[in-house]
Amino acid sequence: MSGGRRKTGAGRLTGHTLVLGVFAAVGGLAGAIRAVGSGAGVLDVLVALGIGVAGLALAIAYIVDFGRR
Repeated sequence: MSGGRRKTGAGRLTGHTLVLGVFAAVGGLAGAIRAVGSGAGVLDVLVALGIGVAGLALAIAYIVDFGRR
């Protein structure tokens, strides 16, 4: 059941993690800017910023993991 996929070690992050992180970071920051512009509540802005920060953390985690390989 190899399926042509490369086996990664336990805890290894794949390139998909980087893509997801970048998309979440951009989407979260853009969502926060849009929420501020439309006069949304503080909670809505903080949620969007939280998504952006989580995406940034995923992208940084991938880069650090890639550097350790």
